[in-house]
Amino acid sequence: MESPRKRRYTEEEYAAMEYASEFKHEFVDGQIYPWGHPDMLGMYDVQAMSGASLAHNIITGNVSGLLQNALRGKGCRTFGSDMRVYVPLTGTYLYPDALVVCGKPEIQQNGKLDLLTNPVVIIEVLSDSTADYDRSGKFMRYRSIESVRDYLLIDSRSLRVELYSRTETGQWTLTEILDAQGAVKLPSVGATLTVADLYEDVAL
Repeated sequence: MESPRKRRYTEEEYAAMEYASEFKHEFVDGQIYPWGHPDMLGMYDVQAMSGASLAHNIITGNVSGLLQNALRGKGCRTFGSDMRVYVPLTGTYLYPDALVVCGKPEIQQNGKLDLLTNPVVIIEVLSDSTADYDRSGKFMRYRSIESVRDYLLIDSRSLRVELYSRTETGQWTLTEILDAQGAVKLPSVGATLTVADLYEDVAL
């Protein structure tokens, strides 16, 4: 008999469970990953993320507010971590910490789940439990989405901002900012965010 900790789930099974669940989950490679609820560790043979730190929450709020102000009147809008992103190439369902959509949000449905398919900017706030995956596995999946132009990583443990931008030839360039007096330029949406504002009220 197959162990329930080793079974692979279909997208339809995930969608039905996620719609009925009190908590959020991500779906990657046939596995269901609890999002931010450590008490669910072990249910699906995955390592649950711990609840976000104070710094993580402050930075997430800062970047969402800054983007909302910077994008006003530009035809783009910011969404928080409740907006589910679908990665068609890999059949993956993810919840970024924040994202930007320009123009009309394109929504695909699986059962009763709304799935966003056209983010332009994706933001993840790095923590001990997520930093490696955000830089590698998540980035690999996000960059397969044709609409994504900027991938912004903000470290909650130290003053460090990493911006990956897609060039016109499809290559990705990395810009690192380690200076509180620096600024992050998001070319895809014409927005500039100062590092000091991103880390406002954060004790590092």
